[in-house]
Amino acid sequence: MGALRAAQFEYDNRMPPAVSDDDADQVEWIEKHAAQLVLGYRVSWGYRGERGEITQADFARAVQDHLNNRQIDGLDQQDAFGKLVMAGMGTGSAGFIMELCTYLLGGPRALKEIAADLLRPVAAKAVAAERDKERDIQECGF
Repeated sequence: MGALRAAQFEYDNRMPPAVSDDDADQVEWIEKHAAQLVLGYRVSWGYRGERGEITQADFARAVQDHLNNRQIDGLDQQDAFGKLVMAGMGTGSAGFIMELCTYLLGGPRALKEIAADLLRPVAAKAVAAERDKERDIQECGF
């Protein structure tokens, strides 16, 4: 019984893993730039030959992949793609179109989640590039 009690004590008093400033900076960068992608902007980072960017074409491709995967998985039980095309051709209201899009995506936050997934692999490099740029600006004075 002593081993069980010791294990329970250790489990009850376990602390969450430490969050470094780097992780917090990356999360903040991802959230900020995911919102920009959803609003129609491109996201770019770095300078001096180390530039990178994610364009609206990249974002559209990721959204299309997401929708295709949901279609393959059988998650469109309402023929929403067909209804969306018909509504887009003038047979539906803006509210109906929004409802179909939300259904197809899998929820109202899905676009931002897709954008965040697209940005996550480059977040560390982008945050480091922003820090370098800020440091260079401070050192040069402009």
